[in-house]
Amino acid sequence: MDTTEYIRDLVTRFRKVLDERSKQLECFCRYGVQVEGWLKGELLFFFDSEKAAGRLVNVDREVQLGAGPGKKRVDFRLEIPVGVAILDAWIEVKHWLIGHQKGSKYNAVFYFGDVSSVGIKPAVETLTKVRRGSKYLLVLATANPAEDDWSNGVTKFNDKFPHLHLKALTNPTEFPKSYFLGLLEFSPNAQRQSS
Repeated sequence: MDTTEYIRDLVTRFRKVLDERSKQLECFCRYGVQVEGWLKGELLFFFDSEKAAGRLVNVDREVQLGAGPGKKRVDFRLEIPVGVAILDAWIEVKHWLIGHQKGSKYNAVFYFGDVSSVGIKPAVETLTKVRRGSKYLLVLATANPAEDDWSNGVTKFNDKFPHLHLKALTNPTEFPKSYFLGLLEFSPNAQRQSS
């Protein structure tokens, strides 16, 4: 099993946690709110449980990259046992509202194309600073954006930011209408050079 397969399996197990929180997820959507801190707390507890079960070697949060002004932090670094090796997986986390918030409608295409901290671009740029290991973004969308919106968003990102590249590893069709857990891989080997 490679790192990507391991992370997919981890996300599948975390989905069971979210399935138990369906009322909370529906509430977040109904009130048009993004609660990234809540998501990070749920993930930290889940990762700690995975570590206690021996499925993770170590968990670190808010990992600082570099020193000095402008230093970046990655939400999570996981040490994963893959065969006899221990590999690093870096994860940036986002929570997106799919629907209406204060009179505006938001969809996945918007978040993929937005360059502010609301969108995904700053999180991807943070991952470019990581020098080793595999890099992922985990997006909790409440409600489910549907397959077309998600895939059009990934395409928009890859077209709009040609020096960056994301690959979708999960599909909205496999999730309920109330939420989607979007796993995206960012790989230096998949980066396209800008012309």
